[in-house]
Amino acid sequence: MSSTALPTTIDPLHAFIAGAFVARTPRPLPLVATVFDVNIDAGVAIVTTTRRFRNAEESSIEATITFPVPVHASLFDLTARIGERVLHAHARRRQAAREEYEGAIDAGKTAVLHEEVLRGVHMLSVAHVPPGAEVEVRSVWALTLTNIDGRGTLRIPLTVGDIYGRSTLPDSDDLVHGGQADMARLRVECHDGAVTLHGAVLTEGRADVPLNAPIDLAVAAWTPRDLSGRAADGRNILLRVEPAPSRDNALDIAILVDHSGSMNEPCSADHSETKHRAVSRALQLIASGITNADTVDLWEFDNALANVGSTGDAKRNGGRPRSEILLDLVRKLSPPQGGTEIGGALARVISESAARDLLLITDGKSHALDVQALARSGRRISLVLVGEDSLEANVGHLSALTGGEIFVASGNDLTPVLVDALRSLRVAYTAPAPISGRAREVSSRRAGMIIKALWQDAANDSAAPASLDMRAVAAVATSLVLPALSTEAAAALAEAEGLVTHLTSLVLVDDAGAIQETLPATRKIALPTPRTGMALLRSAAPSTFAARACEESRGRLGAPSPKRRPMQGGIELFSLPPEEKPAGAYFAEDSGLSHVARNIDWDLTPQKLQVGDLSMLPDHAAQVIREAAAHADVVALARTLGLDPVVLVIGLLANAARKHRSAARVTRAIFGGAVPAAALTVARVLRIGGPVA
Repeated sequence: MSSTALPTTIDPLHAFIAGAFVARTPRPLPLVATVFDVNIDAGVAIVTTTRRFRNAEESSIEATITFPVPVHASLFDLTARIGERVLHAHARRRQAAREEYEGAIDAGKTAVLHEEVLRGVHMLSVAHVPPGAEVEVRSVWALTLTNIDGRGTLRIPLTVGDIYGRSTLPDSDDLVHGGQADMARLRVECHDGAVTLHGAVLTEGRADVPLNAPIDLAVAAWTPRDLSGRAADGRNILLRVEPAPSRDNALDIAILVDHSGSMNEPCSADHSETKHRAVSRALQLIASGITNADTVDLWEFDNALANVGSTGDAKRNGGRPRSEILLDLVRKLSPPQGGTEIGGALARVISESAARDLLLITDGKSHALDVQALARSGRRISLVLVGEDSLEANVGHLSALTGGEIFVASGNDLTPVLVDALRSLRVAYTAPAPISGRAREVSSRRAGMIIKALWQDAANDSAAPASLDMRAVAAVATSLVLPALSTEAAAALAEAEGLVTHLTSLVLVDDAGAIQETLPATRKIALPTPRTGMALLRSAAPSTFAARACEESRGRLGAPSPKRRPMQGGIELFSLPPEEKPAGAYFAEDSGLSHVARNIDWDLTPQKLQVGDLSMLPDHAAQVIREAAAHADVVALARTLGLDPVVLVIGLLANAARKHRSAARVTRAIFGGAVPAAALTVARVLRIGGPVA
């Protein structure tokens, strides 16, 4: 695939609704090709993603991309092809992996880092891609299929739209969309059963798929059987995945239906029916399966929570069949509006409802929940995700922690998904017993499947390395064990098995490649805007655009930012223009220098800032830096340190903004490590505050 350039102009309203104003410049996109290889066997899917990065710029770059991954997926392999060489990553504790990666950047070496920045959200960083060079990165994760209506299903999420609330991640790590909607090559191999691709046709297992929609696969008539793997300690592993048996236990549940504004978006590009309408229709259809022994408490939420009613309210229901009562309650659900306060809704239902279990039906696009606090409630929380742009990360993590199961709907027919979700809640949940020492046998229930793993001592020591399939089996089996281990034991096991988790990352460094003499410019790759979101934008009237933008500014994007005056060269200053503010005022408390530190685009051209080149900054910002460089204390210290005074000031500004990774790299490059105490003293003289975000 050839390299394509970002457009030089952008529709501001589209950018606003897309979630962020992403700087558009003529710089070429570094991600030029994506391929997915899916191998499905006996209920386990192995997904290999190959991304090819090309640097068409004149200096070294770092390409980063943050993307969704299923919560229960186990990423266990990472390789990079650099020229004719193939390098293999190794797992390290998360902070140690980041330090190794940053050390490679400081040394001018090409490096790759794969992290789990949130459960269900991964970040891939490829540093020091030389000018004109390509780096191909291959990552592999494994996941058991979901059982829906007797079929095994798999979703590979590729993008996500606007998310309500503020993320806990820094901007450099966060999910971003608004990028180009390119195509990817999909290759599927299924060892038993018949595999189909939702919304498209596989021709001899091949298809071209858009990157602005998930890949939804279904496998019919597959046969459970034992799969063989090998653990890092040399033991053999037998893994078996099979549909979970059903039970007739009575339901005692609270159903929470999301009716926020995003639920008014299309459920899929193939159907115009909204997510909320699809949920309402499916709930009406499954109401007939509710018995008089079942208690269903129905709630709906956006920014606020409302109790619609309960099938167990004997006084109000007058002895009517509970299936009829639930049907009436579902018909009372309100249309979508507002934001998505999932955390507040769950907390209130937990405090006000006596239901044993909770079933959350949502598109999951909210940062507004404290996963750890909610998990301590002792309630089991299962999840049904709706829509092509749904996000599993936060709500899926909550389900995993509480013993709930995760079901993802493809298309707009939610009925079989809800049937299986309710069936799973008829089975009592038993928390896994703590494991000390080496695992021997473990069983878990996930997404309508029973997964069993058995570790056996090897009959003889084999010198042959474990195949990819064998490592995939070990990765899935290990994922069942990790929740039952102490933090230290879990980190040690994940490191030994080569897994990406919240405790461990995969990192590789090219020690034999060419050394780059300058810092890499960071290029954040935005995911495409979901096609359902783009379809909504195209069909909406201009007045709808304006109303949506106002809603986003109040909710999803947080409180409106202070009024900014955009400048050229990747910098914005809150301060007054130079003709309205005397130069001396820049050295006041909360000075113009602090504003410069805060608003420089450190990702844009760090290699120029590293050597004191101010050509990318607005004239008045550059003038402020030059004035500071002329200060007597700066001149004296620069002479002592052997630095140009302008470079010294840039180093002090970068140190003030060191929470930004590129700024921290500029700081290390200028000072060669820690900032000297004398330099910090000069920073205080110049009233350069810090650190700033």
